[in-house]
Formats: sequence, C-alpha cells, structure tokens
Amino acid sequence: MHILSVITAVIALALAVFWAGVGAGGVLGGITRNRWIGVRADETMKSEEAFALGNKAAGPGFLFAALILAIGGVLGFTGDWGFAFAIGSVVIGFGIAAVAAGFGVRVAAAVPEPEDEGGCGSGCCSGDSADAPVQAHADDPASDCGTSSCGSCALQGMCTSDDAVH
Repeated sequence: MHILSVITAVIALALAVFWAGVGAGGVLGGITRNRWIGVRADETMKSEEAFALGNKAAGPGFLFAALILAIGGVLGFTGDWGFAFAIGSVVIGFGIAAVAAGFGVRVAAAVPEPEDEGGCGSGCCSGDSADAPVQAHADDPASDCGTSSCGSCALQGMCTSDDAVH
C-alpha cells in the first residue's frame, strides 16, 4: 500500500466526518446562524428561520456526500490504486455537497424577509433624528441618526455584497 493511498483515504474519512456532522446538525436543527458552519449565503443569513430552513433542506445531501466520502475513504486503504477511490470520492462528495448547498440556498430564498423590529441597526440606537437636535456634521456617518450613535448605522449592510437584498 502506498503512502498516497493512506493520506488520501484519511483525508476522505476526515471530510466524511465533517459533512456528516454538518448534515446531521442541519437535519436535526442543531446548527445556529454563525460564520463558519452550514449553508452561508445572503439568502440563508437574512434570518434565523432562513438559516435553519436552508440547512435543513441541504442536510440530506450533506449526509449523502459524507456516505460517498466514507466509502471512498475505506476503499482508499485497499491497495496500490486505493488513492483513486479516495480522490474520486472527494471530488464526487464536494460535487454533491455543492448541489445540496445550492438547494438549501434556493429554499432559504423562499423565506419572506423578516419584519423590521427596531433596535440596533434599524433605529440607529440613539433614537430618531427628530427626537434629538442635529449637532453632527454632514460628513459624519451618524448625522442622520441622532447625536449619540452606537455606530451601527454606518456599518449596516457592510457584511453583505452590494447586490444583496436587504
């Protein structure tokens, strides 16, 4: 058995464990909206409900990708050409995961936009500009929000692309 077969088999098995965790978390609703794990796109990040629904829809595909990767990882240990099974399973597994993530994004896009509930980011934290005298300069990002802005007005929408629906 070549060292290449062992390395690629271990990589395939590690990816299988990762995708199994993400898939199970998505199906069972264990993944909360975050920056690292799950289907993360503008459509899924718009609300907790969209994130949960997108990951729940993509979860079975992620579990199937994990199954393919696990089979390829085990077959990777079978001999001199075992690395071909492992590499093939990595390519196919990523393809399946990409299709599943795309499906999750489409499902999350169908979730209606959340209602604006006020609070930091929507009311500029310092209240309405009609409530406070405008003492800020015109070039100040918080000048249209009031006098003691927390900075959320200037940063609102900075984490998404320009063409994202807000």
